[in-house]
Amino acid sequence: MKKILFFVCLIVSQITFAQTLEMPNFPDGVIIYDVSIKNQLIDFSEEGDWDFSEVTTDNDSAVQITPISDSPDADDYPNATHVKYEDGNILFLGFEPTQYTYHGEQTIINTIYPSPLVVNPYPFNTGDTHTDGVFNIPFTCSGCPPELYRDDQVVTTSLSSGSVTMPDGFVYNNVTLVKSTRTFTDGQTGSSPCITTLEQWLWWAEGYAIPIVETRTMSSAGQCPANPSEYTKFLKTQTARVQVIHNSADAAAETVDVYLNETLLIPNFEFRTASPFVDAPAGVEIELSVAPPNSSGVEDAIYTAPVTLSADETYIVVADGIVSGSGYNPPQAFGLQIYDMGRELADESGNTDVLVHHGSTDAPTVDIIETGVGAGTLVDNISYTEFQGYLELPTADYVLDVTDETGSVTVASYQAPLASLELDGAALVAVATGFLDPSQNSDGPAFGIGVALPTGGPLVMLPEFLGNQDFELSNAIALYPSPAEEQVTLSNSSSIKLEAAKVYDLKGKLISQIDIQDMQGERVIDVSSYATGVYMVHITGAQSSVVKRLIKK
Repeated sequence: MKKILFFVCLIVSQITFAQTLEMPNFPDGVIIYDVSIKNQLIDFSEEGDWDFSEVTTDNDSAVQITPISDSPDADDYPNATHVKYEDGNILFLGFEPTQYTYHGEQTIINTIYPSPLVVNPYPFNTGDTHTDGVFNIPFTCSGCPPELYRDDQVVTTSLSSGSVTMPDGFVYNNVTLVKSTRTFTDGQTGSSPCITTLEQWLWWAEGYAIPIVETRTMSSAGQCPANPSEYTKFLKTQTARVQVIHNSADAAAETVDVYLNETLLIPNFEFRTASPFVDAPAGVEIELSVAPPNSSGVEDAIYTAPVTLSADETYIVVADGIVSGSGYNPPQAFGLQIYDMGRELADESGNTDVLVHHGSTDAPTVDIIETGVGAGTLVDNISYTEFQGYLELPTADYVLDVTDETGSVTVASYQAPLASLELDGAALVAVATGFLDPSQNSDGPAFGIGVALPTGGPLVMLPEFLGNQDFELSNAIALYPSPAEEQVTLSNSSSIKLEAAKVYDLKGKLISQIDIQDMQGERVIDVSSYATGVYMVHITGAQSSVVKRLIKK
């Protein structure tokens, strides 16, 4: 498994940030931001909100932010923290809790500022104005005369805040618009200088080391030709794919609210429920918090973690553990477990790929042994919080024995009817869930294996395998026609007495429960009111059960 930076959470199509501009929180290593460029200024108001969804851009580029320790010029810029590579220019910057500073450059000129220019302080609130200047900075350039000096002055104003809709449709909320005017006075002592004015309007979202939007103009006067230039840059939204599974069996966390920074993202997220895979912004640190249901705000959180996603990765996130201070043995702490090589589809057609996660707080290290078709040991010595990589299984109906790590003591056996449910081509997550000994855990939910589908919804709990009658019943039960329009026939060619048929949709919702105790060979079931889609039918007898698939036109 690749190293991940932090934990993750479910994110929808917006991010909410504070209106006060703070220092970005940088993940370790190099950050690369993809940007799209329009070769002119854009029209905008200095008051939010801002909608740039109709803006078309001309070309793409990238901006790289690197720790100063990775730069060969680090000794020349001892107070800088990062290096910015942009448009062929190398800029030396400082990000500190109290200020954002400029330390010099390697562009068409080379400068080293003995004392940095403070571009803006942190925090920087809407309505604030900041000024600073550094003077008589020596610089060199190719083909230039000796003894050149620069004065660098800045006026920075935080104008307003609001939401920004990007050209790619992504929305950022509570973004701060900052105007920065830089005046560079360059020349030899005693000579007429070249005066260059750089005006920038910068839309900053918390956590990003570059503005999400920058529109700027630059021109010169004095001894230099005007040479005006202008452009606008938009951050291209980098995304990852994320699925979150709620597997904390603590009654205090049975239902939770999930926050991203201060925004409520998932209200009333229930135990044994999975989110669908969604796009989430990557490359910026955000903050995930979990709070009790019906919370009044993020201040009610019982758990908070920083989050950074890597672009173009797929993540499985499982919430495990205990939040209560007593009543659970062992009291494994609540946390988020991450697998950063997730899948939404099987790698090969005809297979079902299954990622296995041990999320039962009181279950020991276990093996999973397949006994139905003789596949043998599928998972060896998996312990609490661990993942074992995807099993790439031919799509068939399996029987899974959960044993102790020696393989000699069977904890429980389950049916995994991958073929009956026609799950070929799917990628699933199988989670050990609940308590092996509920009596030691506040009489909480019993141990089982729940399966998260890529579409999300309540986990599909695998039925226990009760013995050879399950095989007999599986072979004897048929549902036809498939697909069905108005009705479907349930046929039982065995002598096994049936009790009930429960119909679930793929989100795990119970659609219908049918009493079939008096069934004699066949039973016609009315499905005319069912929505078009795929359903699972769990058919039980006194000593056996089976799951079949139903497709409704």
